Amino acid sequence: MRQTGYKWIQMKTLRFYAASMVALISGCQSPAPVTLSATGSSDSPKFPEMQVQNLTGDTKRFPAQFPGERTLLLIAFQREQQETLDDWNRRLGLTSPGSKIEWLEMPVIDDPGAFNRWLVDTGMRSGIPDPAVRARVFTVYAPRETFVRKLGLPDAKQVHLAVVDREGSVITFVSGPWSADAQRRIERSLPQP
Repeated sequence: MRQTGYKWIQMKTLRFYAASMVALISGCQSPAPVTLSATGSSDSPKFPEMQVQNLTGDTKRFPAQFPGERTLLLIAFQREQQETLDDWNRRLGLTSPGSKIEWLEMPVIDDPGAFNRWLVDTGMRSGIPDPAVRARVFTVYAPRETFVRKLGLPDAKQVHLAVVDREGSVITFVSGPWSADAQRRIERSLPQP
C-alpha cells in the first residue's frame, strides 16, 4: 500500500536525514579547513600556503601546485557573487576549447564545520555539471578577512581576480564586475601564447 500526504513526506524526510547521517558516519569526507597565520600585511601581498581540495576530491598544495607559472584566480566570498564570476569567465573565454589561460575559481568561506563543508561542496558539485570545471574549483574554508588581508585585497564585498605565481606573489588584481580596462590589465599579466 502506497503512503500519501503528510506521512509520505514525513517518511521521505526521515530517509533523507538517515541517509545523510549514514554517509557522514561511514566516512563521507569533507574538505579540511585551511589554517592561515594572522601575520602578513597588504604592503607585500602574497598568496598564503595552503592545502585545499577541489570539487572532484583532488588535494593540492597552493601556491606551489598552481596549474601555471602564472595562474588567474577568480575569488568570491558570497553565493550572490557567482554571476559576476560567470561573466568574467565568459568574457575571458576560460572554458572555451583552446583557452590557454590557466585559472582556478576560489570561493572563500568562513569555516562552517565539517558537516556544512560537506553540504556546501555537495551543493556546488550538483550545480557544476562539467567535471573539467569542477576540477578547477577549490573552496577555501578559512577566515575571509585574513585571506583578504594576506592577498592585499580591499574587501570581501566584491569578487576579485588575481594573477599569482607559484611563489605566491600577486602580480596584479582587479576587483568587481567586468570592464574592458580590468580585462586588459589581467591579460597583460598573463603569459602570452
